[in-house]
Amino acid sequence: MRADPIQRAIDEDLVRVLYAQDPIAFFSHWFSIAVLVAIYWPNIPSPHLFIACFGFYAAANCGSLALWICNRRYPQLVSPRGWIYLHALRGVLLYSAPGLAVWFAFQSPHSDLPLLHTVLLVTLAAGVFMSNGFDLLNFSTAIPFLLFPSIVLHFGTHTFDRTILAVVLAFFFCAINVYALSYRKLFQRVVQARVDQQYLAESLAAQKRVAEEASLAKTRFFAAASHDLRQPLHAIGLLAASLNDPATTASQHAKTAEHIVYNVEALNQLFNQVLDLARLESGVTQVIRLHFRLSELFERIGSQYRPQAAAKGLALRIAPTSVVVHDDPVLLERVLSNLVSNAVRYTEDGAIWLGFRRSGRLSGGFVEVRDSGIGIPGAEQQRIFEEFYQVANPQRDARQGHGLGLPTVKRLVTMLGGELSLRSAPGRGSVFRFPVQEGDASGIVTSLSESVTSGPSAQGQRVLCIDDEPSILEGLASLLGRWGCEVRGARDEGGALAVLQSGFVPDAVLCDYQLANHRTGAQALTAVRNMLARAGHEGVVTLLITGDMASTELAALALQGIPVLHKPVTPARLRRTLDMLWQQAELDKGRAVVGREGREGLAGGGRRAEPGDTSHDAAGEPQSESQN
Repeated sequence: MRADPIQRAIDEDLVRVLYAQDPIAFFSHWFSIAVLVAIYWPNIPSPHLFIACFGFYAAANCGSLALWICNRRYPQLVSPRGWIYLHALRGVLLYSAPGLAVWFAFQSPHSDLPLLHTVLLVTLAAGVFMSNGFDLLNFSTAIPFLLFPSIVLHFGTHTFDRTILAVVLAFFFCAINVYALSYRKLFQRVVQARVDQQYLAESLAAQKRVAEEASLAKTRFFAAASHDLRQPLHAIGLLAASLNDPATTASQHAKTAEHIVYNVEALNQLFNQVLDLARLESGVTQVIRLHFRLSELFERIGSQYRPQAAAKGLALRIAPTSVVVHDDPVLLERVLSNLVSNAVRYTEDGAIWLGFRRSGRLSGGFVEVRDSGIGIPGAEQQRIFEEFYQVANPQRDARQGHGLGLPTVKRLVTMLGGELSLRSAPGRGSVFRFPVQEGDASGIVTSLSESVTSGPSAQGQRVLCIDDEPSILEGLASLLGRWGCEVRGARDEGGALAVLQSGFVPDAVLCDYQLANHRTGAQALTAVRNMLARAGHEGVVTLLITGDMASTELAALALQGIPVLHKPVTPARLRRTLDMLWQQAELDKGRAVVGREGREGLAGGGRRAEPGDTSHDAAGEPQSESQN
């Protein structure tokens, strides 16, 4: 993933180092030209070729300086790799002239000229090693042009001393390449260490920014929460004090009590919204997906918000649909409740529309909530998902909500595996939309439109309750008893195991998370499940109830699919959760039996169907099984 940034950093450093040496090289090559001309001047072999060769050498040296100036003035003209290629081309032109000019030494009658010229070439090769050795391309295009002609010509003389010199030059050529390889590796390690350090610094800076933003967001959150919590508390204190005034009339007392109830409800609503956000942030909220008819969920939302919409003169229109979805109905209802509640609150005229659209998808589709309300400016459309931020409520009037609904919606939709989208414009209303997965009608185990207390699921069920608080045990026993359950209570893990040893086999185990003697509900549930499994009773519904939202163990339990409810738990929430878990357990048990019978039928070569047998087609309708 980081190879390209590192290579680019290496290229950028190569360009800087390569071109930094060019002014020195410019004067070095002019010195080389002067020395060579001085050596050959008394007796110049092939004057025309000599002039052409050293004229080309001088022109290449001037071109090298021009390239350096262009790089300094226009560094963005080409990419770093392009500058490296240009510098390598400059090396080919610049170093081929002195390398090939050694031929003039072998044409001269002076026997010392080949040796003098070779010494100068070795000196230039050392300079190439120092200035270009850290780049393979520039090094390999300069050194061969400098040394190969000399090596070949010395070998070609067939004299002992020249042959030895050729061998020494060849050894020097190999050695300088080996050292250049080590030089390049060291250079790359240095650059990589610098890049790593730069990445670390950038990462630390980014983490610091995130931490500062989180700290600022937390400060804003607590400031807004403190304001919204203090307002009703302050009002309740003043109103309660006014009740002690003996001059207050009965009608004033009733009105004051009504205001106190209103502020208590507002305080409770804010407290629950903050707890919802805390549960979502802690990662302990679970997604329990079921197959259900979306129309039933729409009808629940409609029955809840039609009176509020009608009181404002608004029409709440719900599009009919027969689609079955596979999702968490509880979390999905919370999403729709928040969206429709906002739509009712910020719409003064027109209508609100709730419905399902395919939008070109073959499977599943999108749930949309549309309104004809005030709309949201484009600059505000990201900020509305921040906690306690409200577009049309700068005075923070609690009657218009607290600005926690949309942040909760966004987190819930993300948790359900979708993405919340928004289309809105000032004065033209808003459209909130998110995807849902298509379900299977044959997998429906319960109707969402049934009353919480009317279903038969709880009747006759045996429930074991574990809690170290006697008042909670008494309250659970009373509530579950009214639902027709047979209840046993235990204050700790040992008491629960004693109840099981007495012969009581529960259909569900409700357990508090924090128990006495530093034990947890997770440990108690594990012990209970193990004891039931040894007795041959598996598939018992288990449910943890807790007020803790920051425990890592709770997050781990949620990932394992163990249901967790967070206090305060309403009777309706508890009943719906138990009903769904019991019905899901029955469905799983039925599927296991069908699977076992199918395997037995295959093992026995099939069986003859009896007249009363039925199977289900894809639509969930019973049809008679054909006779074999």
